[in-house]
Amino acid sequence: MADKSNKNISGKKQAPKQKKPNFFVATFGELKQVSWPTFGETMKRLGAVLAITVIFLVVLMAIDFLLQWIHAALFSIEGDQRYLDGAQIAALIVAGVLVIAAVAGVVAYKVVKSRRDADDRR
Repeated sequence: MADKSNKNISGKKQAPKQKKPNFFVATFGELKQVSWPTFGETMKRLGAVLAITVIFLVVLMAIDFLLQWIHAALFSIEGDQRYLDGAQIAALIVAGVLVIAAVAGVVAYKVVKSRRDADDRR
């Protein structure tokens, strides 16, 4: 009798089938290699996240309050005044230009600083 174990119908030998690894076994094997932080380290990181969250909350609330105050001052309607007067329009334009200039200045500073740091490393 002929050996039929590794031959197909055409008579060519087939490679033995490789067993697929079990997904869950491989996953748990990888999880065992992870270095997990201790409870104390986790609590320190949680404290840092909560502190930063509270700081951002206070900053955003202050910005919101400031913008509400500016909005109320600029767009308050007194009597029959339904449109902005010249001073309010000028204040809006100046404020917009100052905000754009401040953002552009910060971006330019960061770009120049990062390029200088990159040049210093070379």
